[in-house]
Amino acid sequence: MNPGIALGRAFGAEIRVHWSWVPVLAVLSVFFGIGLQSETGPQWPAGLAWATAIATAVLVLGSVVIHELAHVAVARRSGIGGNVVVVQLLGGTYVMELQALTPGQQFRAAAAGPLVSTGLVFLFGLIALIATATYGAADTGPSWIQAIDFAAITLGLFNAFLIVVNLIPGYPMDGGQLVHALAWRRSGDRRKANGTVSRVGRFVGFVLLALGAGLAVGVDLLPGLGLMVAGWVLLSSSRILERRGFLQSLTNGLRVVDAADSESTRVPPQLTLDVFAAEYMGARLGSAALVESSGELLGLIGQAQIRRIPKRNWSTTRTEHAMVPIANVPHANPDADLWPTLEVLERSGQDALVIGSDEPDALLMTRRSAARLIHERAQEQVRRKKLADGLVGFGKRRPPAAPDQDDADGERR
Repeated sequence: MNPGIALGRAFGAEIRVHWSWVPVLAVLSVFFGIGLQSETGPQWPAGLAWATAIATAVLVLGSVVIHELAHVAVARRSGIGGNVVVVQLLGGTYVMELQALTPGQQFRAAAAGPLVSTGLVFLFGLIALIATATYGAADTGPSWIQAIDFAAITLGLFNAFLIVVNLIPGYPMDGGQLVHALAWRRSGDRRKANGTVSRVGRFVGFVLLALGAGLAVGVDLLPGLGLMVAGWVLLSSSRILERRGFLQSLTNGLRVVDAADSESTRVPPQLTLDVFAAEYMGARLGSAALVESSGELLGLIGQAQIRRIPKRNWSTTRTEHAMVPIANVPHANPDADLWPTLEVLERSGQDALVIGSDEPDALLMTRRSAARLIHERAQEQVRRKKLADGLVGFGKRRPPAAPDQDDADGERR
């Protein structure tokens, strides 16, 4: 299940707004409304002030949605991108989930959002200029002109802020995607580009931390703390990207079928969750089971499903009531590369996917089996490294010194 409020579909993708926008819109509306009714405000009627405040807050969200739709439109035109985008506070995760085939595709999709936001800056700036030109000064015109002018200036400034934030050259911002595309084009290696983005993001993170600390101490506390938080986020994200790159390197050459779970099982639809959890799950974190009846696969059940059911109801809830229908379970080709399939599994939120078709003898790839395979590959790399280091160390050992010629002659005598 995707988080957030569904807005509809656009360019072949479902658009959803994250729930975090609900309190943000409320706070923005109150902030704008109080400002417009303050003693230094324009002294509008209360109805107009609050209507303007709410409309401006909604248009702030609209600006972020339009920014994200630009990513979606360009990505879908290139034949890449997912089917769902969740709009976060300063954009969505859509651009991070694109499986671009070329650096050009990635660059165009990442650049689309900031370019459209730039267009919105000029649009709202033009609206404000027209309001000012019409009445000489917008704050001397009718109240509705002043309201339009306030909203236009606020939205222009917000979109400018959105551009600056998204162009920060670090993961997960659009700027990090642009850096990745350029590094990818230059090196021809996607993984090397990941390393470049991580290093750039780490550097920018340290710079923001230092600037924020100086600003907080010498100028203003709140902006300084804001910069420090941004720096910390970039540093954390860079570390995540490094770990992600390392995990991806461990999956090189591995196929989906290599990660099949040999311990996955089949359970009947009448089995209650308390029995299922005790006998089939236990401490096997990340495992799952197929629900089967008379040789027909009905669905998938794992920890993601039983966690949604209160434990007090496990004894009366059967697996058929908690399972994911088999039609909604992700499927993967047995010979597909493991890493992209792992990304599909992660986005699905499920504990497993079906390898191949829905035949009775179908295999499962669970999070547990994939993690175990990657762990084994990591241990193998460690053993190889230790062996290589040992051989190098042995080769560098100084050979025994040849006996001195005089000593040798003495021994012969």
